[in-house]
Amino acid sequence: MIDYHEQHRYAYELLELADNRSREIGAAVSGQSRAAKLAYSSGMKDVLCNVVSAIRPGGVLVVVAADRHDLYPGILGGLGLCERGILQRHVNRRTGRRSSEFYETIFVYAKP
Repeated sequence: MIDYHEQHRYAYELLELADNRSREIGAAVSGQSRAAKLAYSSGMKDVLCNVVSAIRPGGVLVVVAADRHDLYPGILGGLGLCERGILQRHVNRRTGRRSSEFYETIFVYAKP
């Protein structure tokens, strides 16, 4: 929902950093096709597998996402975690490319 590279382009230019937006998981330029959603889900699952490997037993993983395509149950499934709760948070301020309010989901999982 947010093109972070575009939103912070001034900082990239000021610091003379390379524009790597094409390497970003879920880059806005990738669109919202089925293939883009599958690539996003695969990339996020890879990242979260790495994160889970560093969580101690009993540790908690919290993921905040505007999951309007309902991808995260599939992404988080199969990571060997126990669901502790799923919350909805109302966001009513303007950020990124949005000019209206939206909801984001907070997924709370624990490592057995």
